[in-house]
Amino acid sequence: MDNPFKNINKPLHEVPAELKSRVMRDIATAKLLMELANLFSLNIGSVIERTIKERNK
Repeated sequence: MDNPFKNINKPLHEVPAELKSRVMRDIATAKLLMELANLFSLNIGSVIERTIKERNK
């Protein structure tokens, strides 16, 4: 079995352009989905904080 830690100090290889663009597109899609989910969900911490502040008034 090869020890992967022996490869740490070796220079990195260039990634093929097709693979790089596919990964970047997947990351952009994931970021968009996260932002959309944030728009349509509640921030529970904020809701609890506001509720406690309103009770103290």
